[in-house]
Amino acid sequence: MRIDSNISNESVIQAGCNFQLSKGGASLRIAICDDESFMRSRLREAIYSSGTLPPEACIEEFSDGVALINGHALCPFDVIYLDIQMDGKSGLEIGQEIRAEDRHVIIIFVTSHQEYVFQSFPIEPFDYIVKPVDYVKVNDILKRAIRKHNEQHYKIHFKWKETPYVLDISEVVYLESTRRHIKFVTADKEYECVGKLDDYESKLSSYGFLRCHQSFLINMNYIKSIETASIITSLGHIVNMTVRRRSNCLKALNLFIIKHRVIYGKNTD
Repeated sequence: MRIDSNISNESVIQAGCNFQLSKGGASLRIAICDDESFMRSRLREAIYSSGTLPPEACIEEFSDGVALINGHALCPFDVIYLDIQMDGKSGLEIGQEIRAEDRHVIIIFVTSHQEYVFQSFPIEPFDYIVKPVDYVKVNDILKRAIRKHNEQHYKIHFKWKETPYVLDISEVVYLESTRRHIKFVTADKEYECVGKLDDYESKLSSYGFLRCHQSFLINMNYIKSIETASIITSLGHIVNMTVRRRSNCLKALNLFIIKHRVIYGKNTD
């Protein structure tokens, strides 16, 4: 949770009387990790030539995965282009370590062999690039990555007992409504304000939030599995789900995965 008293009125999207959404103005940090300098230069050139990068974006290069891990721990990146085949630790091993510490970083694998792509599923990559680098493909992936990055950094503004609070949308695992109070549940904290869940649903549904119960609104980025009458999150929460909503929840999650996660030519049930 971050308290912010310097919010521009022009950047705020009104979302009902009890809370607001704002764009947040997040910067963009990109990392390129490949043990071949030629490939790093080629990918950097493709990224810059796309004309998609915002002015404040910065790119850093790494020749090995350990250096990338240390750099990400020091100052986290938003987007990581990660070669799968490298000397020492592979890109898959590096990706697993980074994902274990950072659920939100956008990882894009780069590989010469498509068969490695399927081994990357547990890391939840955003997409992949097959060598040699295709500039059109890089541009398409970068546009979508920037859009996802911006969506992750939309902020929810609300007050509780006259104290203003600000949360990144990506921090919220789910919302629970009890007696006209809204509880925001994050990975390690809970926050509260007065409000109606209907108001939040109307504004947050376009950012990946799903109404699974009269009293619950869940961030689909955190869904691990949908059971008979509950949803299990990747952080271990058990969120109530109305049985009659189960079919719609499954359909909504499937569409969300197709839109926001890489399927590599396979369909999900």
